Amino acid sequence: VSLHLPSPQPGAPCGAVDVFDFPLDAPDGDGARGGADFGVFRSRFGGRHTGEDWRLVSRRHSLGAPVYAIGHGVVTYAQPNGWGADKGIVIVRHSFDDGSTILSFYGHLDPPSVVLRAGDCVARGDQVGKIGKPRTPPHLHFEIRSHMPTAPGPGYWSVDPVLAGWRPPSQTIWDSRMVASPGVLWTRPYAAWGTRGVGLLDRDTFVAIEDHQLIAIDAADGTLRWSQSALEQVDSAMLDPDRSLVYVANQSGDLTALRAPVAGSAFEPLWSIKLDRIGAPTLLPLPGGGVMVWLRRRSFGVSAAGDLLWEADGLTRLIDWTLFEDQLVFTTSGREGAVWSVGKAGPVARAAEITGRLASARNRLIIYDREGIFRLDPETSRAELLYGLDLGDMVALPDGRLLVAHTDLRDRRLIMLNADGSLRWERSYSNVSHGAPHLQVVSGRVYLLLDLYGRDLAVFAVDTSTAALTRLFIGGTRDPQPTDTWVSPMGAGRMLINIGGGSTVALDLVTALAAVSQSFDRREMP
Repeated sequence: VSLHLPSPQPGAPCGAVDVFDFPLDAPDGDGARGGADFGVFRSRFGGRHTGEDWRLVSRRHSLGAPVYAIGHGVVTYAQPNGWGADKGIVIVRHSFDDGSTILSFYGHLDPPSVVLRAGDCVARGDQVGKIGKPRTPPHLHFEIRSHMPTAPGPGYWSVDPVLAGWRPPSQTIWDSRMVASPGVLWTRPYAAWGTRGVGLLDRDTFVAIEDHQLIAIDAADGTLRWSQSALEQVDSAMLDPDRSLVYVANQSGDLTALRAPVAGSAFEPLWSIKLDRIGAPTLLPLPGGGVMVWLRRRSFGVSAAGDLLWEADGLTRLIDWTLFEDQLVFTTSGREGAVWSVGKAGPVARAAEITGRLASARNRLIIYDREGIFRLDPETSRAELLYGLDLGDMVALPDGRLLVAHTDLRDRRLIMLNADGSLRWERSYSNVSHGAPHLQVVSGRVYLLLDLYGRDLAVFAVDTSTAALTRLFIGGTRDPQPTDTWVSPMGAGRMLINIGGGSTVALDLVTALAAVSQSFDRREMP
């Protein structure tokens, strides 16, 4: 992100915004709570919250805590007792390079701390006041809005505040940060009902599930291309490997095949069958075409033409899967967890008595369970221990090497194993994150994704020769929904990142890497 001091210019007498910070414990707000109650209905006030309530992590220290301007701007309203018994208010107008403006609102300020006046300039990080003591426990009422530059406003609204000119404050700040990051192509607001990625249909279209409907997102700008509203409900979906079909399933046991669209239209229904089971479905590709549907310990094999090929019982929750030679190989959880395989003729067969993450490369099948990394011989079901360590994440490289992201109570390490299972190198990344790691291969290059502080997601490029990490991107949310966080390759060196509770971000990894001149090892983390 390119930061600059405020410089007066036409339309922005106090300077244009470079990027936004958070209003408490600036710049990143790590020592503050808040950001998850915008739009929440509260019967006590008879409406939906038009802002967010912020306080320090230690509530007893919130009274008198400094409140900071989130960005460069001009004060449009400042009153020590603007809300009467609920104390002081400051409003700041922020101008952007494109001529647009937005207002930030700071309420419940201690009256003596409100010394700014209308017309004053503030820079990002300047103090606008201190938290006072309203009728409720001390906290900051923080808004971002496009109207009422010279009036306090109600604090609550009868309908969704977004419809009347308010914006989700924390996510607006995060979006300003992400859009300003090198390589970010676009961001898309978080959908309250969640978004689940299905995959890239073609170079221009990414398919996802929102509000139980199949949708297509324009890969170039993030706009909605179409929604498959003809289907009653979609709970799971999978693209056929050749992208000619998409299979969709719901909790009632309905499985439908849709033909790929022509000229930007929606999918065309091809066939539909009813499976003798209900529950949350999981779809996996069958070798040679077709789909395997898992529904509450029963699995079904269905051909690309809609024929029921086989059924099998007794499978627990699925952990991971991969296509290995002419078989679908997957692992299941629990006491009955194991490695299973499905051939072209089906049905399911138990391949080994271990379970965990899967990877395949150079005719090798690798399993990473809680005891270590094993090489599995599918014909003999013999598992050979290559490296002993607790469970983490791994990816297999085309040349047969294996990169492992390992985490335990003592350390967090990246470990590179040669094709024969011997150690090539290892390095610690324990000073970066205490969250779970995820490895992703995009256009032949490996990336490490790390959860920072429980709500931020960082992307690092991994140099598999030198073990160097280069941070390319950081995004986040103040209202994390971990089960809705995922990443998906988009081809041509691009990655789609969905931050649960935050935004969907399209990142050009090649551009981001080119813009970063120093590796993580030589620069300070934020």
